[in-house]
Amino acid sequence: MTSKNIRICCIVPAAGIGERMKTNVPKQYLPFRLSTVLDHTLERLLSCARIEKIIVVINKDDSYWPSSGFFKDPRITQVVGGRERSDSVLNGLVVAEETYGEDAWVLVHDAARPCIMASDIDLLIEDAVATDQGTILAAPVHDTVKKVSKSSLETLNRKIIFRALTPQMFQLGQLKNAIANASATRKPVTDEAHAVELMGGSIGFVEGRTDNIKITTSSDLSLADYYVEKQENS
Repeated sequence: MTSKNIRICCIVPAAGIGERMKTNVPKQYLPFRLSTVLDHTLERLLSCARIEKIIVVINKDDSYWPSSGFFKDPRITQVVGGRERSDSVLNGLVVAEETYGEDAWVLVHDAARPCIMASDIDLLIEDAVATDQGTILAAPVHDTVKKVSKSSLETLNRKIIFRALTPQMFQLGQLKNAIANASATRKPVTDEAHAVELMGGSIGFVEGRTDNIKITTSSDLSLADYYVEKQENS
């Protein structure tokens, strides 16, 4: 089966409140370019023709989503999130399974990564389907990396260290079971791949663009704006 014959949906967890941004508005709704961070992210994802549906997972008290330019878009479904990111993703997976079944493939992408390029998504999809395993986008680390303990520093081999990016792609049933298991055993997970790893699943990776940054602090907004401008002009 080729990637053109499979059904793919995308879950975008957007229920966070962005405490590290120190703003009154959740970071996914901060102004960005001509819209918001979230709307720009959704626009980028929808530019990928292979994504059939996007499930946006929002906070139960979210008053900003109705103002989104994609609020009534038929390609997007709204789902209420949970306490943690993994809970929100799981809620999205439950809804996705009702429509597509557990054998479908699902992408999970951070709402605060508006610089994602469709070309990277295409590469990810092709690799995941070809290898028939969960696959993530990852970028090499160029800085010298230190492991810090109370009494010493240890320099790590940066040639084998990569930054995990999103989207991350898995078969829907596998990811749903992995996150549900992590929740049931109260094991904290930092991303979807981590949940699958805890279940013994193998993970592949595709080297992604280094400008696919996640907006976490206020300075990241300016950097993301710069990257998007460069992408649009190239």
